[in-house]
Amino acid sequence: MLIRSGVIEDKAEWIKLAKEVAHVFRVPDMADNEEFQAYVIRALKGNEAIVAMDRMTDACLGIISFSRKHNSIAWFGVFEQHRGKGVGGKLLNCAINQLDWSQDITVETYPKDYAPGIPARKVYEKYGFRDTDELRFDEYNNLICKMTIPANDRKKGHSFHYHIDTYTTWADKAQCPVCQKQEPPYPPILIKELDYSWVECHPEAQGKLFGKCHVLSKQHSEHFYDMAREDMANFMTDVQKAAQALHQVTGAVKVNYEIHGNSMPHLHVHLFPRYLDDDFPSAPIDYRLTEPSPYESEEAFKWFIQKMQALL
Repeated sequence: MLIRSGVIEDKAEWIKLAKEVAHVFRVPDMADNEEFQAYVIRALKGNEAIVAMDRMTDACLGIISFSRKHNSIAWFGVFEQHRGKGVGGKLLNCAINQLDWSQDITVETYPKDYAPGIPARKVYEKYGFRDTDELRFDEYNNLICKMTIPANDRKKGHSFHYHIDTYTTWADKAQCPVCQKQEPPYPPILIKELDYSWVECHPEAQGKLFGKCHVLSKQHSEHFYDMAREDMANFMTDVQKAAQALHQVTGAVKVNYEIHGNSMPHLHVHLFPRYLDDDFPSAPIDYRLTEPSPYESEEAFKWFIQKMQALL
């Protein structure tokens, strides 16, 4: 199963699914309704729809849409032949991740005594939704109830798993903050500008590793394979230079190289110095760990930068 962001080409399958589930929604003309079809297009273009696909057959299994403005689940359906296989849970969990956890997350569904709506209610309950006292009649005179996940203080990351709209926007060179020279929320310290990149770091070293830094390409590329061969060779030459200097300055046993780009879709390579006493023997680095700082003092951080600059 592949869970991905919806695209405009998914409209036909969404309309097909709407026809199948119209009786559950108790909205007979849903699929043919112009207002609904316009909503489908808005949700797909606005990165507010998530689609489940069968990888081998390319068949659509189900679709969910959500509203960032209202912090709510807007529409949810799974094709009947694919129900009971975990499709709905995966879709709902991904949609919840795109919403704001610091506020109530809501969904409007049918009361407990409406049999066709029970499978959806069970999925909502499994992922934390609870009934509220709010009831209303929709335009078809169907009784609707609201379910809510209460606001909480859980922390989110900055990756596309939580911000697919931002990621998709930034993947376009014309909107990329790096290419448009926009200052990020947590500006890095520039160690050195090289021919094809910038070598940068933060005092909050990921993995609590002294000297952790990254090499940011001057050439926009969302994927490493997108780079022209010459651009790729030039950029990786800079990565080699930075890694050699980092190895020498830090005294690390090894430098690990990682290309992520899950938060910033502009090519960069993370350089992680590995030490005999680091916290990840025989394991990958947990980059979320930054405390306590590996730098004993501000002077130690400045010393690292100055030594790198001297070698680069």
